[in-house]
Amino acid sequence: MDPMVDDTDKTLRLDLSKAKAIEEKLYATLRQQVERLHPVQLPMADFWQSNGALLDHIEGELNSAVKNEGHTLRSHTASRRQANVRRVMTELARKRLVSMLNHAVSSTLGPEGEVSSAIPALDWNKHDPAEQKFHNQCIRLVESFMADVNWSEMQKGAGITRSIPKLPSGTQQLDAFVEKPGGLTGRGPPPIDLLMAEEKEIEIQEMDEEDRISQMEAYPEMMEMANQQIIEEIIEDVIEEEPIASVPSKSMTLDDLIQTGSNKVSEIEEEKILQEEDIPQTVELLRIRIIESSDEPIMTSDGELSLEVGDVHKLDQIMANYLISSGVAEAAPL
Repeated sequence: MDPMVDDTDKTLRLDLSKAKAIEEKLYATLRQQVERLHPVQLPMADFWQSNGALLDHIEGELNSAVKNEGHTLRSHTASRRQANVRRVMTELARKRLVSMLNHAVSSTLGPEGEVSSAIPALDWNKHDPAEQKFHNQCIRLVESFMADVNWSEMQKGAGITRSIPKLPSGTQQLDAFVEKPGGLTGRGPPPIDLLMAEEKEIEIQEMDEEDRISQMEAYPEMMEMANQQIIEEIIEDVIEEEPIASVPSKSMTLDDLIQTGSNKVSEIEEEKILQEEDIPQTVELLRIRIIESSDEPIMTSDGELSLEVGDVHKLDQIMANYLISSGVAEAAPL
């Protein structure tokens, strides 16, 4: 009669003949393993589960004998049989785990850190799945030890080292998609280092006004081009809104404004200015502070204006914006 699995408690139940056969295989496997350094093949794949069912069977016989007959010779024999099976199972498990560890270390840690070809690979169809899991864990521990002590460097020299690949966080290996123990190779996935994302702080360089001006003066041609572009943009905006006589030409820079003065004002512009002076107008003034001195004064609607560092003036928006954009002044609102 074959062993049956109960649907209620999922326990493997044995009859007398099957229990006797499993017990004999247990003793025979121990005799074979005692003389071997590496694990011998098991008589069945579910070896340890079957031996657990054997102990349950003997426990049932012992309880039945005590219940029906009391502590008689039969119950005493069943008790001794149970103790012997447990002792043999413990001894066999100890020797097999030691042999599994020996095989894992010997196959992974060769004379020069390479896998030894003299040690045969294990046929996991002839061994218990729990033993395969233990064997794979031993290999991982050996590989971790080799990485910690730089085993390859010690055996082969610093020129030939086995580097562990560094991969970004979240990387999955192929073994993660394989259900069987040990993955694709049966030895588990190779070791990798996962790189954690590092937050980089943005360094904001603080620059005072003097440093900014010195950098601008280091490249005068770039300064002139920047001023020219800013002047053109300001003039275009003003022309679109309302033409004003004091607007400088497109090619006029700060130096031109200082040198030319009122000589560049045409007669038509003078007449227009005189006409507008008779009409009261409200001009919005902008308060600025001079940050760069100039040897020559500039012409404003109120006349000549000397530029000295630290002076505060109220000028019309066009002239004030021009001086600010040229880097000569800065806004100084109250």
